[in-house]
Amino acid sequence: MKISKFPFAAGILAISLIALPASAHTVLITANPVADSSVDVLPVTISLTFAEELVGIVNSNSISVIDESGTELSTGKPEVNGAVLSINLAPTEVNGLIKVSYRAVAADGHVITGEYQFTVSPKAIAAIDENAPTLFAQDDEFENKISIYLIISSTLVVGGALLLFFIWKRQSK
Repeated sequence: MKISKFPFAAGILAISLIALPASAHTVLITANPVADSSVDVLPVTISLTFAEELVGIVNSNSISVIDESGTELSTGKPEVNGAVLSINLAPTEVNGLIKVSYRAVAADGHVITGEYQFTVSPKAIAAIDENAPTLFAQDDEFENKISIYLIISSTLVVGGALLLFFIWKRQSK
């Protein structure tokens, strides 16, 4: 029984492409201030850290910081430093709910948008812990586990197909 090499190679390629995951999009890992936290004073900057590096193309990334009255608190242009997107805030003594909206472009070209809130309250008891997990950390951990399983399974499929190919080639001699 002689199998043509082209259909066999095409079959292996098709199986490996089915097993490969779609290109995963980056996610927000941490935010400073942390989502749904309370701080006693408005911070000088807002910084968002993503799972992958960002592209620093003109006007591709943005952060909007708005207080309860709808006043924009951010000043200047957002800065990209690897996977961190940050923006400076105007020095003001604002209190209440602060809404942060962001748009970032990952190195793979995908656009990430989202928003979160925090509260500025002079009576805030706890200081911001930069290492505290955010609401997004659990989602990122889940996506990382899925990515690892998909990579392992696709490696097994491709490796198995190559093993079968070399066994078949050896037997056909």
